[in-house]
Amino acid sequence: MTLKNLISFILRQVYRIFFVWPFQLVVMIGGLFEKQPAGREMVEYCFIITSVIYPKQGKLIQYDGPRSIFSPEERAKQTQQTIDSIYSRVPGAKIILVESGLQENLPFELEKKVDQYIYVGNKKLVRWSCDSKQKSLGEIMMLYYAMKKFKFSADFYFKISGRYFLNEEFNLHDWEEGEFVLQYIKEDYICTRLYGFRKSAYSIWKSALLKGIPLTMVAYPIENTLAKYIPRKKVHRLVRLGVSGIGASSSEIIKD
Repeated sequence: MTLKNLISFILRQVYRIFFVWPFQLVVMIGGLFEKQPAGREMVEYCFIITSVIYPKQGKLIQYDGPRSIFSPEERAKQTQQTIDSIYSRVPGAKIILVESGLQENLPFELEKKVDQYIYVGNKKLVRWSCDSKQKSLGEIMMLYYAMKKFKFSADFYFKISGRYFLNEEFNLHDWEEGEFVLQYIKEDYICTRLYGFRKSAYSIWKSALLKGIPLTMVAYPIENTLAKYIPRKKVHRLVRLGVSGIGASSSEIIKD
């Protein structure tokens, strides 16, 4: 082991001991006293779309290319396809659009096409996170601030990334088993373009998101942190999710 590697190893252990583990302990203790929000409308299915229509340009740590090769108008059209595909393939589902871009008002009045629109891009911590090079940290922060305002309580929640859409391989019956329904790309890495969980797993989902904050701050992807903190025994694995889209920085056609 070289001196550089040794120093890096020591720093990682110090970070874990003095920041990661204490932070996770706080999250766990806080969860014990958390009360379920009252007064939310009960629904069967709810899709949470995470969106950044107007992103700050610049490079992300996870990608070699720019943050986005698409204009806000193009991103909005792609997210409209997300919305249309949900209403088409899951009739009666409610859609919450969570937006954390630089502007609240969206092209084509996209905010009026969903059942609830939550803009969190004006929150300082969200803005700092989403404008940073850590894409995963931004997603966690926007979801954390948005979930306080959810007006629906669903039997089953889907989280889908804006600009991706449900394709012909999406089958609602595939999502009936397990408290979480995930696709594992690797054993320590899940697909976060689309995943789902039951109402009974909502607090576990929130805890898994928050526990990942210290790691995403040092460039761990959310795909890794959720795989780490969601208990495997509660997961039903899918080989094919039934979601498609175009990569933001490479224009690669993606089909999971």
